[in-house]
Amino acid sequence: MKTGYLLSAAVLMSVLAGCGSDSDDDDPIVINIPGENGSGQTPEPEPEPEVPVGGPFVCPETGLYFCDDFASGELTNWDVLASPDNTSGATGTFDILDDNGNNVLRYTAATAGPNKVDGELLLVTPEAFADVPSADYFVEARIRPRQNSNTASKFLYMMARYQSPGDWHAGGLNVQNSSSSTKVEVAKSVDGAISRPVQAGKPILLGEAGETDGVWYTVRFEMIGESLSVYLNGEQLGTTQDADYADKGLIGLYTYNRSFEIDDIKVGDPAVKPVQLTLDYADPSWEVEAGSAPLVVTVAALQDDGVTADTFTVESSDPAVVAVDIEGAQVSLTPLTKGDATVSFTSGADPSIVRSIDVAVAEGFTMPSTDYGNLDGTLYPASGATDVHIDDALAITFDDTPTLGDIGSVRIFRASDNTLVDVIKLGIEVDTIGYAGQERVRSVYYAPFTVDGNTLHIKPHNGLLEYGTDYYVAIGDGVVTGAELNGVAFAGLGDNANWSFSTQAAAPTGNEVSVDDDGAADFRTVQGALNYMMSSVAKDDEAMITINAGDYHEMLFLRDKNNVTLRGEGADKVVIHYDNYESLNGGSGSSAAPGPGTPAGGRSVFLVEGVDNLVLDGITLKNDHIRVDNASNQAETIYFNSSYRLIAKNSSFISEQDTLLLKGYTWFYNTLVAGNVDFIWGYSVASLFEESEIRSLGDSKGSSDGYILQARTENITDPGFVFLNSRLTRRAGPTGNVIADGTSYLARSGGKAENYDNVTFINCQMDTHIADIGWAGEGVNSQPAPNPTVADAQSGWKEFGSTDLSGNPLDLSNRESGYLLSDGEAAAYLDRASVFADYNNGVGWNPEP
Repeated sequence: MKTGYLLSAAVLMSVLAGCGSDSDDDDPIVINIPGENGSGQTPEPEPEPEVPVGGPFVCPETGLYFCDDFASGELTNWDVLASPDNTSGATGTFDILDDNGNNVLRYTAATAGPNKVDGELLLVTPEAFADVPSADYFVEARIRPRQNSNTASKFLYMMARYQSPGDWHAGGLNVQNSSSSTKVEVAKSVDGAISRPVQAGKPILLGEAGETDGVWYTVRFEMIGESLSVYLNGEQLGTTQDADYADKGLIGLYTYNRSFEIDDIKVGDPAVKPVQLTLDYADPSWEVEAGSAPLVVTVAALQDDGVTADTFTVESSDPAVVAVDIEGAQVSLTPLTKGDATVSFTSGADPSIVRSIDVAVAEGFTMPSTDYGNLDGTLYPASGATDVHIDDALAITFDDTPTLGDIGSVRIFRASDNTLVDVIKLGIEVDTIGYAGQERVRSVYYAPFTVDGNTLHIKPHNGLLEYGTDYYVAIGDGVVTGAELNGVAFAGLGDNANWSFSTQAAAPTGNEVSVDDDGAADFRTVQGALNYMMSSVAKDDEAMITINAGDYHEMLFLRDKNNVTLRGEGADKVVIHYDNYESLNGGSGSSAAPGPGTPAGGRSVFLVEGVDNLVLDGITLKNDHIRVDNASNQAETIYFNSSYRLIAKNSSFISEQDTLLLKGYTWFYNTLVAGNVDFIWGYSVASLFEESEIRSLGDSKGSSDGYILQARTENITDPGFVFLNSRLTRRAGPTGNVIADGTSYLARSGGKAENYDNVTFINCQMDTHIADIGWAGEGVNSQPAPNPTVADAQSGWKEFGSTDLSGNPLDLSNRESGYLLSDGEAAAYLDRASVFADYNNGVGWNPEP
């Protein structure tokens, strides 16, 4: 057993805003680099599960005001309500689950009610709560959240000071499908309207629907006078002040509408603080090959005064499989040999608090020795190739279609000293997009292996190869199964195969570079060129990237570099694409300092932060994701996270859900934007779509309703989204589904009081898929009311001069929730100079084609 001591009592804590799930629930963070801004949020240390040891927890006879461990198998301490009025709203079932000999309370979600106030409630009985002396107390429980098909909302709260169905305080979890978007929150409900003054980003993992797996989290909500605080696994994550609900009220459970298990509900004196033992490794398991680099886990440990550093011990159940080494707050887990082991972290102040990581160690990498003869024509780059691009991919072609194995890796070594440069593992990997030494990078999950016919394509990690260097490649036995190479059963590729190559002697120079996926150029990938511009060209100097015809399968990142132009040979010839979506890379995305933590790079193909005057000309950005059930399908092509300018012309942007997420000032000219669900949305000050095609695609999930826009304009006087002389068309979606007449809407509202639904259509042609009422106002498909509720010439939903695709004026007499502009009122939207008149404090902007 190893013992550690945390030398500092300081605990890293940052509170992130936003709620992030569906496009009508996702509040990304603005990052503006030009001028004085440019900083971002550092990834939060990540929580670990709490695992009861020494048998189930048993409520003590003294020391707590109230306690329920559900050992009796009864709910005698609780009133179970189907909804606040006991008749309608959320539906689901509470029951007692025997969880390996420990009784826990289980909630299985069904369908969500029409309003968040209709969330499922479980209230303590007044009799059971009688011994609580005042409104100052904590309520704490172990919670294991679980997947379910309903994604209407993700709140999972412990209510306290409960006064009535719509009036209470609470602390708990905002649980998304992606752990990079989950949060620990303090919430308040007033007349059913929920606000969340504390939102701390923390990865929370979900168990599978209907199963008993998952991670237990200890959540504590503490009330001392007007101070309301929330903890996760003993770590205080945020405090807010609120003077309402001074009566002790009752406690209860609230969800709208998430399946979960809960156990060991405690209420006690808030002067007694929880013991903290938290790890910055979120997953309860780790799969690794023997001989791989150690996993370094940082531990934060505090005693129950919330200040004094605590000791902790760490023990491996099999030190021969996983060795443990402690240095201060950092614990290194080194995989030694094949086998399984559990590494347990135990609090010194409270030995019942244990965090565990189950480690599965596979056979270590052994250099293969099988001889396949002459491999000319089967390897890319070819053996002995010179002038290979540092951003090139690898490929190997077999005699037949290869099948990927379950575990294994491809390794790249520096030839001069056999140094291991890159380990590319099977399955989903983490990549860091950006140049070497960049202060903030984009971290994402990606799939490094793809099979196309008989060829296996392998994408190394970004930015690891250097100019003027010799490398060789080895493929571990087990990476590919059931295939032959030159008539020999494939059993890995070793150094005896001499798959070696040398990279280009030096980087290009100047502020103009070229990209080609297989021809002569400076780079093989668009990101390679972006890395060069960010690292080698001054921030405000003009930079030109010429992209030759090709297929570019990659995610992109640009930050802290203005005046960049990506000029392709044409939207039909240059396609930059990736299958990236909410359930793979959750959240709208942001950069982070390099280091440990859950990837937060987001679901777009292209993430742009704090950049001015980015020009996209003659390219296609496509998100390959197809909307499916049981997944979060948001999938932007670009997230322009900047208060400055973007120009897109002669280009195409294609996805199904949330195609464009925009801020600042953007101009789309002679450009195609295609999608189905809120596929143009965001916080734009002014986004103008001029002489462009806005194409609604048939929904791959089969939904009959489509929405083009969801505006979240932050100032009521800002133009928001303006469409001028453009065409609204329709086409079958990726799976062949078509859009029926009258089933698509110009916009729906995000339903947020702090944002305005500023959308204007001027002289646009519209196909018959657009509903006669035009706008999805309040009550249309259960949509919320727009803001402002009544539109006028300056704000809200507006329209002028709409025609059919043949140019015949449309009958707009059935329009609802919108405003029909007069000739004079429309003048403010008739040209780009007018739309962008307020740019740069009134200096204005009038971009040219």
